[in-house]
Amino acid sequence: MEKQQQLLTAAYHLFKTKGFKATSIAEIAAAAQVAVGTFYNFYDSKAAIFLQIYTAENERVKANIIAAVDLDADPLPLVRQVVHEIMVQSQDNLILQEWFDNPKLNALIAQTAPSAVETSLVYTTFVRLLDRWQARGLLAPGMTQARGLSLFNAVVVVDFHQSEITTTDYAQVLDDLITGMLAVILK
Repeated sequence: MEKQQQLLTAAYHLFKTKGFKATSIAEIAAAAQVAVGTFYNFYDSKAAIFLQIYTAENERVKANIIAAVDLDADPLPLVRQVVHEIMVQSQDNLILQEWFDNPKLNALIAQTAPSAVETSLVYTTFVRLLDRWQARGLLAPGMTQARGLSLFNAVVVVDFHQSEITTTDYAQVLDDLITGMLAVILK
């Protein structure tokens, strides 16, 4: 496990400073002080190690954002703030930026992580928010947690396919979808 951790640490730093495309397996192995063959003992490709790093980095950043917000704040500004912070922090993070800039990696992440949505921090936070909003009487009549989660899942599906949406302002499109979703969920 020590060599695998060395590879992960080296790959993390290289992906964070150079990005996915500019980083080679040989550079990762050299930075980890292991042979290239050792890399292949743990990962079958550069994309495989990147996916592991991307998933951890994505959850780390989202945890920091969720920890910094007041989950009892007014719902629309709260959700907008969280989404805005995710976009801003992704902008300056070469690992997370691959989601927006690299359609092949975007598709690979979406393909390998569909069940990861339910275990993600944002998803579990949204479940908690629905419970809080229901307890505070903020949900629209007839709105159930299952329906709210279905609406949230629809936004996630759109985000997974954001590379297919022809727009120069994806952040605004996402904000519009979230605003519309909350207009249906909340009174």
